Amino acid sequence: MTTVVSEHVIIIVLWKYRLSLYRWKRRDDVKIIVVAPPRMLVDETNVDVYYQVEPPIRDHDHCLLMHKVRELCSIFSSKNPKLVVFERSLQKPIAQIRRDMEVDGFKPEQLLHFIHAEEAITMRNGLAAISLRQCSLSGTPQPDSWAEAVRNQIGGFPAVVRPLRHHCAHSVGFIRNENEFKNWFRFQRNSSVHRNEHYVVQEYVDDGHEFSAVCSSSDGILGCISAIETHRSVLECIQNQQPYALEYLSANQTRDIFPGLESFCIQVIKSVFPTSYLGLIFIRGYYKDHNEIFFLGFGLEPDSETARHLYALPQSSPWEVMTLTAQLGPQPEDVDNIDKNYHLVINFPSAEGVLIHQTSILKRESNMRVSWKSAESAEMKDSDHLDDNVLQVFLWNSNRSQLLSNCNDIIHSTDITIDRNALNERHSLCRKNVAKLTSKELVRSCTTAD
Repeated sequence: MTTVVSEHVIIIVLWKYRLSLYRWKRRDDVKIIVVAPPRMLVDETNVDVYYQVEPPIRDHDHCLLMHKVRELCSIFSSKNPKLVVFERSLQKPIAQIRRDMEVDGFKPEQLLHFIHAEEAITMRNGLAAISLRQCSLSGTPQPDSWAEAVRNQIGGFPAVVRPLRHHCAHSVGFIRNENEFKNWFRFQRNSSVHRNEHYVVQEYVDDGHEFSAVCSSSDGILGCISAIETHRSVLECIQNQQPYALEYLSANQTRDIFPGLESFCIQVIKSVFPTSYLGLIFIRGYYKDHNEIFFLGFGLEPDSETARHLYALPQSSPWEVMTLTAQLGPQPEDVDNIDKNYHLVINFPSAEGVLIHQTSILKRESNMRVSWKSAESAEMKDSDHLDDNVLQVFLWNSNRSQLLSNCNDIIHSTDITIDRNALNERHSLCRKNVAKLTSKELVRSCTTAD
């Protein structure tokens, strides 16, 4: 009897990330090993070996988990194993094991570039020319002198202001002109929360699509998530509790709709990543046309659960499966598994108050899946992230024009009735920092497109 020897050994390490590999197609030349606490592996069907590790409470250093990973790296050292993680908290200890055990992949010194601000990478690797201009401000706000610094360093307004320490959706300022800038910082100067804060001021892109492209160094662009609207950013919609849509495009669809984006992403990958890196790269930026594409940042995993759902919608692959496939190097395209549909999700951000009624979403020409994220009579908080929604509507259609028409119709015709507290003053700060404000009577309002 002939025994098939695996050419590739992939060791997956989990901590608090629940993983399902039901769409991974088992291969005789690949051995999948999972090391994880109980209940973190949802489906064992396509896994070759599953090692459960019961960590002690408050094991912040993941000692038992890392001990098992080191043991497996030693056992399979002759097979050149690959270590794969799907959560940021494990990146640093796994990078240390790669260096100690001479395993391919990111080492601790390379990983530092991803943990800290993107500015250092931008300047060191020649990406400044394709990046959004920005400047740093620190100390007690000085609106007049800081406005002059913004004019000199990024060309003036409009601009986006982000505090580095107290960073959330409601602490970011979208400044249209110099007067708004001065007023915004005068308010910050009187706030104990943001006193002596460090800020980054970045130029604002008008009429551009926000995008997050998933790529690999071997296969180039694999897909892209982009905002449908161009006249306001996703974060502005979250701040104002206005619905917005995100579209998922396959590699071929991205090449058709956003020409030049793949070349841009390849340029970023070559500038930043070592040629030996095997894994996914998520590149964020703004797209205006093939000559105006701006780099914003990148990461090693999706930045939201919404993005994970979008990657898993088409027939292609969830991002976890794409990550495993990327470890194997260049792969031939699966022509039998090409999804010709276009996909998008409409997010209706949550608002502080109580949801009165889950309204019906009428059927459109596109296929549709409706997901209410809050129960009737449930209390909600103001949305602070891409995943903080009262409702999500997923649409897909082979006709993109019809899909976008249905999307626009749903956004402008859906009213979600919420009873919410009227506050004396609506701050641009995070709502967690305005607990001292007194509430008035309940008023009824609606989350709409207006």
